[in-house]
Amino acid sequence: MTRCVGIRGATTVDEDTLDAVLDATQDLLDRLREINGFDPDDLASIIFTTTADLRSTFPARAARRLGWTQVPMMCAHEIDAPSAVMRCVRVLIHWNTDKSPREVRHAYLRNSRLLRPDWAIPPLGGAAGHLTAPERPELEAEQASFREEGTPPAAPVVVAQPEPPAAVKKAPAHPTRAVEIAPVAFLGDRGTYSHEAVLAAFGADTAVVPCDTFRHAFDAVHDGRAHAALVPVENSTAGSIHEVYDLLLARDLRILAEVVLPVHHALMARPGTRLADIQTVLSHPQGLSQCDGWIAKHRWTPRTTADTASAARLVAASEEPGLAAIGSRLAAELNGLEIVARDVQDVSENYTRFLLLVPPQSTGPGRVAPGFLPAGAVAVEGDDARPSDRPIKTSIIFATRHVAGDLYACLAEFAVRELNLTKIESRPDRRTPWHYLFYLDFEGDVADQKVAQTLRSVERHASFLRVLGSYPSRLLT
Repeated sequence: MTRCVGIRGATTVDEDTLDAVLDATQDLLDRLREINGFDPDDLASIIFTTTADLRSTFPARAARRLGWTQVPMMCAHEIDAPSAVMRCVRVLIHWNTDKSPREVRHAYLRNSRLLRPDWAIPPLGGAAGHLTAPERPELEAEQASFREEGTPPAAPVVVAQPEPPAAVKKAPAHPTRAVEIAPVAFLGDRGTYSHEAVLAAFGADTAVVPCDTFRHAFDAVHDGRAHAALVPVENSTAGSIHEVYDLLLARDLRILAEVVLPVHHALMARPGTRLADIQTVLSHPQGLSQCDGWIAKHRWTPRTTADTASAARLVAASEEPGLAAIGSRLAAELNGLEIVARDVQDVSENYTRFLLLVPPQSTGPGRVAPGFLPAGAVAVEGDDARPSDRPIKTSIIFATRHVAGDLYACLAEFAVRELNLTKIESRPDRRTPWHYLFYLDFEGDVADQKVAQTLRSVERHASFLRVLGSYPSRLLT
């Protein structure tokens, strides 16, 4: 049933000039349309008011500047009041729609938040100073509205972002196609946890390209020696791997998928070695630190190696008595070692997160990594562009101007649209001392309208923005 509902908004301006009023009003109208998804042709009328201290009137010209030529509009001056918000433009839009008043979202930009602090979220700050908040009416007012419509009162709700119009709700359908990723580059020699993650995610017969450094793994994809690279980016106990974050900026690769590997450290030695015989333990520094309790308990001497696979290889080739290694079960198997003890890590819930990186041309609508299609999916025209049964995460890099509040402004764009942030990491911008880049992961797909709108809004505050990819995540077993 079509009804006429009201959309409210307000903003303040810095100076009493026509250009300032029109710019601020256009920003307000853009934001109201963005969060409500209305078509200007469906608007019945718009009423603009300006506070008495603004002599440069006619904010309705901003709507005409946007091309809203068929909407009846009225401009009026408010009666002066001592407690009024200064230099304020308000708008009331009458929308012919089948949506209920509870689905409408109102926007209060800049200092106009003082008009309705019960609806406001913290100000975004920065040069733009936007503030957008969903309507959260008091229960009493909501119950009164329901009684007028003859509907029993309901419990208070937090109004979610309304569904976009049917014409723009979904991205165009594309055939779902698995991308060829083999051979896969990874850090270290065969038998490392990176190698184990490749085999667990994509199969035991997957062709691989072992690399000495992270940079070599990135370059292998860039140069065409590998179709993809699987690199660790974060461990649940040891934290982020900063070199990988720096390379994500320096190399033009995209994230096609994420895999999370449970890390089970095994203590391995030459066949016949007993736990009591061990005196020295070899492993990568991370492996040693994650098993520090075990090592200290048995009073073993730790010795670092380039990676866990080389630790296993050195133990297999050495005649030194009492020598053991900490690494993966795959490393023990490949080097003919015997596992003396399993799960020797100090924290049982130990996971490493890996990113599958591919060239930019290997990503796009409908392209997924092998093993990330829904069960029973058929790759035909008309399938959804993303697997429907796996969560989608998006990663971006952005920078802000060296201005107070700009980072807050960027992050608040996610808050007002209720997009959940899963990680934020800062790294120095090597081009400019004391400036920083921010790496952000959040739940959502760039193919969704709400996410696309969020990123466009972030661009208003950011000095630099790059989308690294939207991708599914998979927990390995």
